[in-house]
Amino acid sequence: MIIKQFRYYSDNLAYIIHGTSHAIVIDGGAVSEIISYLDINHLSLKYIFNTHSHGDHTSGNNRLLQVAGATFVSESQLIAEKTVQIENININIYDSPGHSHDSICFHVGDWLITGDTLFNGTVGNCFMNDYATFVNSIKKILALPDHTIIFAGHDYVKPAMRFAKKYALNINAVDTFLSSYNPKHVCSTLAQEKAHNIFLRLNSSEITALLQSKGLPHRNDMQRFQSLKEIEIWD
Repeated sequence: MIIKQFRYYSDNLAYIIHGTSHAIVIDGGAVSEIISYLDINHLSLKYIFNTHSHGDHTSGNNRLLQVAGATFVSESQLIAEKTVQIENININIYDSPGHSHDSICFHVGDWLITGDTLFNGTVGNCFMNDYATFVNSIKKILALPDHTIIFAGHDYVKPAMRFAKKYALNINAVDTFLSSYNPKHVCSTLAQEKAHNIFLRLNSSEITALLQSKGLPHRNDMQRFQSLKEIEIWD
């Protein structure tokens, strides 16, 4: 099984997962590049999925459906089915509300496509305004093995790492991650995220001290998560 990442707009990331003859597309906004890849590799597009229903992630759906003749499966259908299969490979679907009510993650082998739930270096905005639910979704991801490879819905690595450095949060881990950052193939391991992503380190003394210094709520995970979001301003 192969995963191929495509960049579109300024920072969105689309994906093809495929075997020898069949493929699925997730958040397929890079339509021309995706169609070209399918043609060059003699792949038949079987399914079109989205990590959630926001327009920047669904923008390629209609054209891909017209050109490739694939089947679109909604987030609610995927959550109900829990697993889909391509060439005898299971793709597990995780319900991960928080950024949106219909956010989901796709887990295949060591890969986790997280959409706007978890980015490489930060997390998505909480448009549901339900921080407890978002924290629970993040905890589901944290329960996966450390070698899990995170493929996100956007490339926000540089601003997220500048924010971490601004508050001197685990600078060594930030520098190590930046040294391996490749804008043409954006990913990280869950172990790396636990080291440099402040939203995955809610119980660290550094985070508590930072929030205390700013007079922000920090009594529990939900409060710390929300308080960090309030001060997460990117340069």
